[in-house]
Amino acid sequence: MNRTSVPVNAVCQFIRIRLQRGFGLQQLGPNEARVLFDAGIAVAASVCSIGFCSFLVPALRLDGRQVAVLAALPVVFPTFNAVLGLYGRYRAARSPRKALVLLVSVLLSSLLAVIAGCPLTPTLLWAVLTIDPVVLARLLLSLPYSRHPNLLRVAVSHNGPIVVIGGAGYIGSHTVDLLLKNGYGVRVLDRLMYGRESLAEFIGNNRFELVEGDASDVSKVTAAMRGASAVVHLAGLVGDPACAVDVEYTRHTNIVVTRMAKEVAQSLGVHRFVFASSCSVYGVSDKQATEMDQLSPVSLYAQTKIDSERELLATGSDDFFVTVLRFATVFGHSRRPRFDLVANLFTAQALTDGLVTVIGPDQWRPFIHVRDLARAIVLTLKAPTMLIQDQIFNVGDQRLNATIMQLAETVQSVVSQHRSVEISIQNAPQDRRNYAVSFSKIHSMLNFQAETMLEEGIEEVVAHFLQGHYNNYRDEIYSNLATTRAQVTAFRDPEQLSRIYAPLYIK
Repeated sequence: MNRTSVPVNAVCQFIRIRLQRGFGLQQLGPNEARVLFDAGIAVAASVCSIGFCSFLVPALRLDGRQVAVLAALPVVFPTFNAVLGLYGRYRAARSPRKALVLLVSVLLSSLLAVIAGCPLTPTLLWAVLTIDPVVLARLLLSLPYSRHPNLLRVAVSHNGPIVVIGGAGYIGSHTVDLLLKNGYGVRVLDRLMYGRESLAEFIGNNRFELVEGDASDVSKVTAAMRGASAVVHLAGLVGDPACAVDVEYTRHTNIVVTRMAKEVAQSLGVHRFVFASSCSVYGVSDKQATEMDQLSPVSLYAQTKIDSERELLATGSDDFFVTVLRFATVFGHSRRPRFDLVANLFTAQALTDGLVTVIGPDQWRPFIHVRDLARAIVLTLKAPTMLIQDQIFNVGDQRLNATIMQLAETVQSVVSQHRSVEISIQNAPQDRRNYAVSFSKIHSMLNFQAETMLEEGIEEVVAHFLQGHYNNYRDEIYSNLATTRAQVTAFRDPEQLSRIYAPLYIK
């Protein structure tokens, strides 16, 4: 891959997303507001300078070229600001440093104007009229931070551990493992509904911490995020059947908890937030869906993911970099196994029953191995903020787009080496989802592609089955649906709610 294409692709993606967002004042990002303000002040200064020379001091009347030079300064000035880092590395700097940058930018703009033939008097007038308001605005905006210097220090601190909410889960345990292998400190927040086994090998690692608690408990979330540099939010209800158990509980767990996690992270100065969404948001599509395509959710699960994405991407904060990862349909072995996932379920059926039951054989799905999802998360955390701020990535690989029937045939081929397997087809689909997905964006911008193909991942699950690592695949512990029903009962218990929403005491 040509590395020079990455910034170009990032710029193109930013332009597309920016055009989609619109250009009203409410849609302006923080940096866009700064550029617009600086350009507006420069425009007003240019108009005043031209008017002063033209109407009040006839001796300084400007010719057409000199007027053009002054008129160009509202473009030149923000450009110098950007080059000097005012909208980048210095945007969270203290006011004196920002003032110095602005002064240098005004002087460079004025010098360029004089070199271009503009007289000194109108140029100096433009400089004086420009520098005062732009510096004063920064001074006024920084007043809260001057009263709370620790807040600014926390806001730009990037050295803390990475918090993985739901780190003991199917995807989370792989993510924790890969983060530790890459040298990161990791702090897991998890209620450990399935026990501690998925995290057992990390206990004792001096870069690993465990905060046992519910992601709905604001005190636990606050404790987990204090001093952190990034959050990977993997918690929540996953899958259509589990989400259909109780609408109110689903919206609470998938939307309200996400909003709370975002607000706590922002208040504590966490600078990156990676959110696990789903390609289910595309619902039904007659072409390969891209991140820019219209969403067509056909389930409550997909709708809650869309609502959560909107909550997160509406942040508008300079030092809070949100990335949404829309996961393909995951499969493969994990420290916390699941058999409510179609590829894993087919493999379990084939090995145990010798029969794979296919409903809706022509429906398309994008697949991705659980280890590859963990790789995508780590790549996102390593990527420059320019590439990942307010970005949405489909996470998968074109080579793993397959119909349900193709998946069943792959399972049959692998398991047939150990026993005979038949496929039973039912053509009345209970699941209306039917979509293939394009993964060109994450490939071009983050250089991501899958390392584990369907056949290899299925062979791995088979090997663990034959080694006796799984019990009956129908056991409730392997399904999100059964545990969700238990969670709903607890959610409706007033005593449990009083514990979850207990007052927060700051030490």
